[in-house]
Amino acid sequence: MAGRVRTDEGVLRGALVCVVGAVLLLLAGMAAAECRLADQDPRGLQAVEVERVVGFDRLHLADGRTIRLIGLAPAAPLPEALTPLRDLRLHEGIREALETRLAAAGQRLKLRPADPARDPGGTPRMHAWSEDGALLAADLIAAGAAMPRPGPRPVPLDACLYAAEAEARAAERGLWLERPAAMPARVLDPLDGALRQGRLRVMAEVTAVRATGRHWVLVLEGPLDLLIRGDDRDHWPELDPESLIGEAVVARGQVYPWRDRLRMRIRHPLDLEVED
Repeated sequence: MAGRVRTDEGVLRGALVCVVGAVLLLLAGMAAAECRLADQDPRGLQAVEVERVVGFDRLHLADGRTIRLIGLAPAAPLPEALTPLRDLRLHEGIREALETRLAAAGQRLKLRPADPARDPGGTPRMHAWSEDGALLAADLIAAGAAMPRPGPRPVPLDACLYAAEAEARAAERGLWLERPAAMPARVLDPLDGALRQGRLRVMAEVTAVRATGRHWVLVLEGPLDLLIRGDDRDHWPELDPESLIGEAVVARGQVYPWRDRLRMRIRHPLDLEVED
């Protein structure tokens, strides 16, 4: 499934509207990325056996290590305004889908350390392939079991995750059978405590921009602001954020309360798209 995924042109086209300079080079590298194990440099690959799944993105290995898989995130529950429309709950959770996929792979994986090599808690971060050659995170995302969440530093393999999500959305698989491809930001409720529980893909028009020496805040139609902070702005090195005023954007991330509104931090160039 995701082992055959190629970069979705729509995902990249949307991102390219709002990124220039060095990011164009980054995305060109992403477009050329190969997802399958056979396309990876064998140097640095580790053959391991998984003892058990811990949470939705952590694996305890037979050699005693616990590692964190790159690329997986749960989808946040649908806002109350949308839940009655498609409350089907037909897809597996990430953990269950991961356990099923590992069982099919005989609990054996090939790992490659990510960059950075550890998360803030010190757990090793790894890209993982099953022995049939599929990138494990992309495989689960393409099945509609998860949303993509790449690491803090964009790398070419990130394109595999976003292309897998585009495939799942187009086919309305798993979680995408239950929700719109991009929900309008205006339906979000600042008092909904469930919003912290996962990632959402939302769409709205940019109505204003607040730019300071530390961050950009894109104010959307509705109760949501997008925050691009500090070094994350380097992913858009020549962007004038005010040029986005009046544009419809699609953003992907975790929503959290901020004062009397909601915020979503945007860290990856493919998490912000401008609609054609």
